[in-house]
Amino acid sequence: MGACSRGLDGAQQSDADQEAPPPVYVAVGASESVGVGADDPRHQAWPEVFRRAALPPRTVFVNLGIEGVNTAEAIAQQLPRALELEPNLVTIWLNVNDIIDQVAPERYEQQLGQLVHQLRRGGQTKVLVANTPEIDQLPVVARYGPVIASLADQRVDAYNEVTARVVAREGAVLVDLHAASERAEREGRFAALVSGDGFHPSTAGHAEVGLLFSETFRASGGLDRARG
Repeated sequence: MGACSRGLDGAQQSDADQEAPPPVYVAVGASESVGVGADDPRHQAWPEVFRRAALPPRTVFVNLGIEGVNTAEAIAQQLPRALELEPNLVTIWLNVNDIIDQVAPERYEQQLGQLVHQLRRGGQTKVLVANTPEIDQLPVVARYGPVIASLADQRVDAYNEVTARVVAREGAVLVDLHAASERAEREGRFAALVSGDGFHPSTAGHAEVGLLFSETFRASGGLDRARG
């Protein structure tokens, strides 16, 4: 048996635990992952909230998010670096820009599938994938009237069907932002979760997203259980 020692908190630590490399977490995404809309994006972006809430303090965290990218652009600009880092965990939130760019659901499915499949690295990496929240209630969408809002709602539903298929097929973990946004709307909290630009999450919105990722991550077994 390996020897054990006590850490600063008094908990027993095996030699293997002390020598094991720290987990690596990579965030792949667009402006939401960068933290746009938060008062202090560096500290309040939802991936940072998630890291603090769910992961060990020694975790190596790299946020590869780039404002304005869609899934195809993330494959070109973020995927190569993510694979170089050989992460234990990756989060993905990429969908709203694809909708804005009028990417067909079938094309989105192919691109999201490619991204998740490669990031999974044959089951070595746990990948959490967010679906699309309600966007028809966002002020920047609602101001165009009910017809546009209805069309946006239909595209969100199509994207979420696609996302569910990709997650199931690739052995990833679904983070249900859509259900959370519907719940916030029913409870009268939706407006408070949107920043002053009428589009991105507010500081409170980033906090809620980060905690939802955290809850989903823990429910899926955390880092102890990667899905094959």
